Amino acid sequence: MKIYKQILKLPAVLTSTLFASLVFGQTATSFNFIDDDLTAGKVIHLEGFQYRPFNWNGRVILMSHGSTGGRADAIKPSAKFLNISKEALANGYAFVVYMRKGRGNSEGTFTEESGKCDKSSLRMEQKEAELQLEQVIEQVKKSFSVNKIILMGHSRGGYLSATYAAKKPESVLAVVNLAGAWSAVCETKNGGLGRTDLEDSAKKFKPQFWAYYDSDSYFATNRFNDQDYIWFSSIAETNGLTFKRFSNEGMPDGHATPTYKPSAWASLFFPKLNEIVTRQ
Repeated sequence: MKIYKQILKLPAVLTSTLFASLVFGQTATSFNFIDDDLTAGKVIHLEGFQYRPFNWNGRVILMSHGSTGGRADAIKPSAKFLNISKEALANGYAFVVYMRKGRGNSEGTFTEESGKCDKSSLRMEQKEAELQLEQVIEQVKKSFSVNKIILMGHSRGGYLSATYAAKKPESVLAVVNLAGAWSAVCETKNGGLGRTDLEDSAKKFKPQFWAYYDSDSYFATNRFNDQDYIWFSSIAETNGLTFKRFSNEGMPDGHATPTYKPSAWASLFFPKLNEIVTRQ
């Protein structure tokens, strides 16, 4: 309270700047991950970032990143999701981001993307990601003293959030899936593994919000093969999920739009998330 009163005595411009820093402050953190196979039974540290709002509503969003898109130069940059964090914090949510092993500054070897399309290889990739997500969730819950969190993710991270919630609903309050797909390039080569998993998730976990975008190359005919989102919208409607198709907002590939320009989906989805929060 003393700090708050001191801030109010400052000039308006400086006060505004200080409030912005308090609301949108970023703190680097890390999460422990251990697995007999993936880390040889030794603890490794996964890079993370935390954003805490000035007026916290008591809820936490955990954000999962997508794949590299097959680009070697995309392995080491750290995903911070600054644009999405501002939307989350403006609505009172704490926002947490983590990088899976070998990505960004996370320790361990990056092995999640095998480049193979057979179901066995993809299942191994998914298991690797789920094990990390599960351990990070438990640490986030403990850190913030909450029983459930909101899972959010882009691309591979959106898919991971949706499928994990169906398996462990006791830890998840809601899911925001932004252009989610595990390996879109493999979808027509493996009999529709991604469709099977997303439909199963839609049947089992209802508080889900799906955002997909125009001109998204991941869902073109030669990839996921649902560029007009006929399948996605049908699955969402049949199972009572919220689905919305958005404009790519002038970006060359709509796959990047939900992270670079999140205001459209945020203005629709956050009020719905707020309703869920007030009912809990």
